[in-house]
Amino acid sequence: MCMKILSITAQKPHSTGSGTYMTELVRAFDRMGHRQAVVCGIFPDDIVDFPEGVSCYPVFFSEKKADLLAVPCKAAQAKFGTLPFPVVGMSDIMPYTSTRYRDLTSDMISQFEDAFIDAAGRAIADLDPDLIICHHLFLLTALVRKHFPERKIAGISHGTDLRQMINCDNLRDLVKPYIKDLDAALALHEEQRTQIIEIFGMDESRVSVIGSGYNNRLFNTEGRIEHEAGTPLRLAYAGKISRPKGVPEMLAALDRLASDSDVPAFELTMAGGCQDEFMKEKLNELPPWAEWLGQIPQAALAELLRRTDIFILPSYFEGLPLVLIEAMSAGAVPLSTDLPGIQKWINANVGNSNAVFVPVPQMKSIDEPTDSGRRAFIDDLTAAIRQTMYSFAEGKLPGPLPDTAAITWDGLAARLLKICR
Repeated sequence: MCMKILSITAQKPHSTGSGTYMTELVRAFDRMGHRQAVVCGIFPDDIVDFPEGVSCYPVFFSEKKADLLAVPCKAAQAKFGTLPFPVVGMSDIMPYTSTRYRDLTSDMISQFEDAFIDAAGRAIADLDPDLIICHHLFLLTALVRKHFPERKIAGISHGTDLRQMINCDNLRDLVKPYIKDLDAALALHEEQRTQIIEIFGMDESRVSVIGSGYNNRLFNTEGRIEHEAGTPLRLAYAGKISRPKGVPEMLAALDRLASDSDVPAFELTMAGGCQDEFMKEKLNELPPWAEWLGQIPQAALAELLRRTDIFILPSYFEGLPLVLIEAMSAGAVPLSTDLPGIQKWINANVGNSNAVFVPVPQMKSIDEPTDSGRRAFIDDLTAAIRQTMYSFAEGKLPGPLPDTAAITWDGLAARLLKICR
């Protein structure tokens, strides 16, 4: 049966993991024959890329931080969906210019509400959706439930929203009662489901695990270039270039290995945007075995992963990192921090998983380790990467390709609609 589905996000739809998640769901619903519309937050020069026939209702943010609060709230701004500050990011450091939720003033919140509810109202009037899917269990999802209480609304958590609930004293009381009233909340894994129930006080029957998916049409081994004996091992990282992603510790671990004559030669390629001033300095001082590509499109990421031997994700906080699945499906061996719920979900949904996990260090906040934890993490990361390199040198890796057939976007879309019907 054809449904009418409205997808809503406050962020850019083609940047970051949650943006890719939403975009791929829209494409999967399109393949299933459903009618759709999208509300999203973008910069005026951004280009949206949805299937033909999917209506887009953008809210425009200013790309310049200098504009922050420079323009008073005006009815015309809300009417035409323009906001005088950068995109509000679910992480405090985004790969593009952004505004932190914790820095929103009451005037900014009013502007945000007016602009997005105007866009959502126009989309609802035009589409009359059977289902509204909001991405992130946070401010915009709460506002959509507040203004459209008669509509069927499901919210998908991407993990960063739960971190914002902990960090944002200015928004917690506004968000919590409306999220609690959603028709359904969807978690990426079981541990996250437990968090949602505890944080929002939701009825357990309305919180389900949906998981993640990947684009098997793009991320696969077709045309993969396997490692040649006698050449440097090819390491890669993809994601925001920031401290909460563990990038400084990864570079420190690899610097140790580069000076160890017993370790096979290697090269590191990093892809991702950088708005972290500390990391920008690091990027200007990269050693000869490392290069930074900047932010690259999904097709280029797929090509990078097809010529990668070991993919490293040393992050301190994630929901369910899509890039680990993409790396596996492209033939790379993923090495990741053993964050809550991720290893359990992968083992349950990926046959013959070859992922390597490094213990989470002692943390002083949700995405920052203690000084001793940081030192221990570098030690653990060094040991794990060294052993994985040795396994390659001994011919034990890459081994049989993991079976990711059960976690395509089409399968995820079907599961979501089954839960929300």
